[in-house]
Amino acid sequence: MSSPMPSPIRLSPQISNLQQNSPYLDIYKNAPISPLRTRENTQHLRQTLPHSHPEPKRWESPRDWGARHINDSAPFTLWDEVNRKFHHPTREQSAWIRRKFGDGTLSHNGWLMRIETASPPQPIPFTLGAMPVLFVPPGGPFEEPIPSAPYPNPRLPDPCPGVRWPRMVNPTKSQRTAVLEAISQLANVRAAIFLPFWTIFELETGDGRSYPELSLPGTVGGRTALYHHQDIPFFKTMRSLTRPRIIQPSKASSLSPAVHDTANYLRRSALTPGCRVESGFEVPSPGSQPTTAATTCGVKIRNNGGEERLTVANHGFLSSKDIYHPQVNGGDLIGQVVDTRPELDVALVKLTPAASSSFTNTCYFQAEPPTRLLESDHIGQGSWGEIDGMSSGLFSMMNAGIIELRPIRPVGHPKIQFSQWDTRLVNLVFGNIEGFVSDGVCGAPIVEVESGRCCWLFPFE
Repeated sequence: MSSPMPSPIRLSPQISNLQQNSPYLDIYKNAPISPLRTRENTQHLRQTLPHSHPEPKRWESPRDWGARHINDSAPFTLWDEVNRKFHHPTREQSAWIRRKFGDGTLSHNGWLMRIETASPPQPIPFTLGAMPVLFVPPGGPFEEPIPSAPYPNPRLPDPCPGVRWPRMVNPTKSQRTAVLEAISQLANVRAAIFLPFWTIFELETGDGRSYPELSLPGTVGGRTALYHHQDIPFFKTMRSLTRPRIIQPSKASSLSPAVHDTANYLRRSALTPGCRVESGFEVPSPGSQPTTAATTCGVKIRNNGGEERLTVANHGFLSSKDIYHPQVNGGDLIGQVVDTRPELDVALVKLTPAASSSFTNTCYFQAEPPTRLLESDHIGQGSWGEIDGMSSGLFSMMNAGIIELRPIRPVGHPKIQFSQWDTRLVNLVFGNIEGFVSDGVCGAPIVEVESGRCCWLFPFE
């Protein structure tokens, strides 16, 4: 990954105003604004300014289950490292939680805690006693993200008895392939979602196949098997389970959260991951106004031949290959799309000489800067990553599993082997993020907190 030395980065007045008035940063610490995070600049400050106070680490041991967030003040841990599991709070620990967060219901499913409270803590901790935690309003409905198809039968034999993987760990690619090969003998599977304690199999619709009640195995690969059989993918159906916010970002700030960072960093300092990129769309019909699509800039990569490319979200550049920063009108043309990976929603951009010499990966606004690319299989279940998008600011994601998706193939073409299915991470988002905000974050790199390794780009879906 190419990383030229950065020029001094200065926040534009627009983004400074946005961050100073935005609730997004309040979830990390009670400070009006956080300095830009660069490895070189932080090290330089510590060496040259002994009296300085560099930004504190937001996490302890964020590469596995048992990570502790900076705002987690619990005097105990719920993570059992020896047996690799979270235990229920003791009577004394539950009393401490109730004193701290009120008398609402407390529950957890083995890897995620839920606390009902009308007064969520500020700033918000993403863990409690090192266990991931969500604070929700009291009395509202809450459903476990479990599909409802009545197909699993615990009495049927496991079709993949030879495959097992450790507790609270993502299965390997070969293990996932073996599971898919086994279940495909019984059902037409279009996706498999591997979560900490169970596996969800999405079944194809419109293929003429039906499955009677209790007709499919309730255990596959030693894990509980659940089934989703609808046109809409499973995780999209879960969006209706989103709970209402106690504090709406639009009401908590004098600025609308729809305000994006439209500063031109090419002209004032340097281009980095997290900057705004935009393309123009063609006029859809006579008399209508042209529209633009804005997403977030990814990372600069280099192949073995020395060619450098910038990653962006492919869906933002379907009608125009020209890449502008920060806007089509009044901005700069920084490159053109020269290659695409539609199945991954990734486009590769050849930068102009000026943009290429300006771009650096060593600064990523408030997020941990990316250091190198990393395959999904190397991301540990329970590990934490950070993103900083042009429409959101900083937020965090925790890896809860892996999904295998069958690539779409034209009618009559051979099916793709299971070992070549599209592998993606299943992440839980923590922070003040809404749907229209996440749309603008697409293309931003997800950076593993502990190592700085870039495991993927924030997806369109």
